[in-house]
Amino acid sequence: MNLCNLGELQMEDKEKKQMLTTELTKEKSGRSAGMIQDMSINGIKLHLAQNGTGGPVIFWGMYPHQQNEVEHLWESLLELVPEQNFLLVAFQVEDWNRDFSPWEAAAVFGKEGFAGQGLKTLRWLTEECVPHIDRTFGVKDREHWLMGYSLAGLFALWAAYESDVFSGIVCCSGSLWFPDWDHYVRNHVIQSKCSVYLSLGGKEEKAKNKVMAAVGDRTRAQEGLLQEDSMVESVVLEWNAGGHFADAGKRLAKGVKWMFGVKSGL
Repeated sequence: MNLCNLGELQMEDKEKKQMLTTELTKEKSGRSAGMIQDMSINGIKLHLAQNGTGGPVIFWGMYPHQQNEVEHLWESLLELVPEQNFLLVAFQVEDWNRDFSPWEAAAVFGKEGFAGQGLKTLRWLTEECVPHIDRTFGVKDREHWLMGYSLAGLFALWAAYESDVFSGIVCCSGSLWFPDWDHYVRNHVIQSKCSVYLSLGGKEEKAKNKVMAAVGDRTRAQEGLLQEDSMVESVVLEWNAGGHFADAGKRLAKGVKWMFGVKSGL
């Protein structure tokens, strides 16, 4: 790998100014990605790939330490939307349950609970990551979308209620069973004009865990609330065959394909 030092970018925070040292690495990926760029912003690793020129910037919150997931998603995207132009920006958090949970909650399965550090992640994303990507790649005027799977899908949807940065939200198999999520969405509205794609596996609401089995009703209710929200331009709930872990990359790519379709028709 060839390491290219991009220098230091000074970002202004509400409490203090931080100097962000960004390291950019380029490496060859699969057949069609050409180049996947690895970038670190304030300790969080990103993987970037551009298809064509122009188009939206698609931010994707992903599992830690699974770069093969980037290549799998990229292949799925180029299978479903090969003609579309877009910049993919995947970011890897350090702790899944901690960094994507919007508030603290007890463990629902296993022993690990949720530390509720989603706000910290959202601030990093909107105040550090997005501005840096905009400046580095000259994409400030492009649409910015946010997508995620499972708990990261919940985070993507929650981000639309807490910020006005993203005009497209893709929430696949989102953890809408999360404790108190139903109360939260009934008392909040989307902050800016956007379109929202929801999807769920048909077997997910048949889980033995009663809390997680509520995901079906919660997701249906979520679609209804979004249909009534004046800030939501388009919303759909798509059902997929299988359970929670059935081909996450393909499901995310289906969401992106839908988003391109509704955006071209708006």
